[in-house]
Amino acid sequence: MNMRQLQYFLAVAAELNFTRASERVNIAQPALSAQIISLEDELGTALFTREKRKVLLTPAGDILVEHAQRVLNTASAAIAAVRASGRGARAHLIVGSIYTAIYCFLPNTLRLFKALAPESDVSLQEMTISQQISALKEGAIEVGLVRGHVYDHNIVTELLYRELLVVAVPAGSEYDVPGPVNLHDLATWPLIAVARGTATERGYGDRILDIFEDDNLKPNIAKEAHDMHTSACLVAAGVGVAVVPAVMQLMQPLGVAYRPLNADTPGVSLSLAWHKDRVPPLLGAWREAARANAAELTARHPQYFLDTSRPDLIEQAA
Repeated sequence: MNMRQLQYFLAVAAELNFTRASERVNIAQPALSAQIISLEDELGTALFTREKRKVLLTPAGDILVEHAQRVLNTASAAIAAVRASGRGARAHLIVGSIYTAIYCFLPNTLRLFKALAPESDVSLQEMTISQQISALKEGAIEVGLVRGHVYDHNIVTELLYRELLVVAVPAGSEYDVPGPVNLHDLATWPLIAVARGTATERGYGDRILDIFEDDNLKPNIAKEAHDMHTSACLVAAGVGVAVVPAVMQLMQPLGVAYRPLNADTPGVSLSLAWHKDRVPPLLGAWREAARANAAELTARHPQYFLDTSRPDLIEQAA
């Protein structure tokens, strides 16, 4: 068994189709099938059931998915650490982050972190919240920047700040007028909604749609997006409006204007997250840099935040 075989296996497991999987890993389908058969022969068990028009994972295949992903993540982390060492870094941290934090929060955090740990290196990956939770469990990342508290007993979260929500509207449109937006009016506008999370992992989209449900309102969903930057793009294109964190205003995407939301909401928070059993050596310096940056950001732009004091709140689900 080798890493390439595991990559091929995971491609088939994700697609459940050998043709699509071969395109995904850029090899011919017969060669991919031969690699999977070779892997099954080595393990002495079938990983997939192959019917005429259907491919399914066997129980053994389900088990291998989890272990294969962990092996590949560990290998990727090792490669990143070795390359960082080659650049002169004595320590390395792998960070996952939501889209808005990459542009609005991380640049200054990275500068502060570099001052605290000058001989360190950081690898950064943009990920959704659910992707970060999975990556923390699998060891693909060491610390994440997420929205809200992660209700998983394996994940520790530390609140950095809580943002107000605003309404992003197409610049120059009928919705781009002065003044706050009433929630009842907003419910009638074409809304670009971020997709809800799963039954076990609620996401940003759930928090936004809950605002309407709490007021017994049904939003007029014109389009569903899977992430924040897609929804911002759709707003700029005039497809509809979106409810976004106030800090998005610092990014100033072309074609988007912002209006206050006239509704009593808890806003959305930005938190650090890490696995309780895998605390990276650089976590202390990273937390210090993130806390310092959160304090600076909330002091500099108090109009965007619900709480401008620095909360040293560490939460862990029971």
